[in-house]
Amino acid sequence: MRVYILTFIIFSLSVQHLFSQGDDENKSSDNNSYLTFSPLSLLDMYSPRLRVGYIQHLGGHWKLGLDLGAGGGTGLFSQRESEDGSLFEVRPEIYYRLGKGSRTPKYISAEFFYIDESITLLNDGYQRKDGVDFLYDKVDFNRQKYGMHLKFGLFLNLGSRLGFYFYGGLGFRFKDVTFGNLVNAREGIVERPRHGFTTIYEKEESNFRPNPTLGVKFYYKL
Repeated sequence: MRVYILTFIIFSLSVQHLFSQGDDENKSSDNNSYLTFSPLSLLDMYSPRLRVGYIQHLGGHWKLGLDLGAGGGTGLFSQRESEDGSLFEVRPEIYYRLGKGSRTPKYISAEFFYIDESITLLNDGYQRKDGVDFLYDKVDFNRQKYGMHLKFGLFLNLGSRLGFYFYGGLGFRFKDVTFGNLVNAREGIVERPRHGFTTIYEKEESNFRPNPTLGVKFYYKL
């Protein structure tokens, strides 16, 4: 809950700053385009993936970005047997520059995202939407997640070309998790001595929720 409150405060302050700028009489001094790399996506606890992006300057205060991600496997934290994993992620984003002439350009943005993950899980269990627990020898897992974020971020230069882009925000997401093609399915609850909480691979669900975001990207200025 504290994460939701913090991201909402950050976004509210950024919106207030935007409207305090008055009319746009001059162009933004940040007319650069960027190549980006998101290191935290490689450290995702359950679905690590490689995510890279490009941000194109459109003119004035506006930029347009696109991040693409790809991966496979459940990650070390989930400690599950699996095979044939794949994940695809796409994130278009529109940026608006706040103010002008700053050495650390600040932006608000609207990001839309879609994630599709499929993987074959082995020798485990899951809970259906009706609450019945099943064990299986093999099952096809699929997760689709999509939504949007309103974000605030800033570019921090480390030199003439390299730097970090820090961001935070709040939005919403819809998630749909399904299991199919079960092999040797039978009712039962799996013992989980390896952790004491539910992961994304343990429950069939479809739900809509608020979704905070917080992260950092490396960038190369073009």
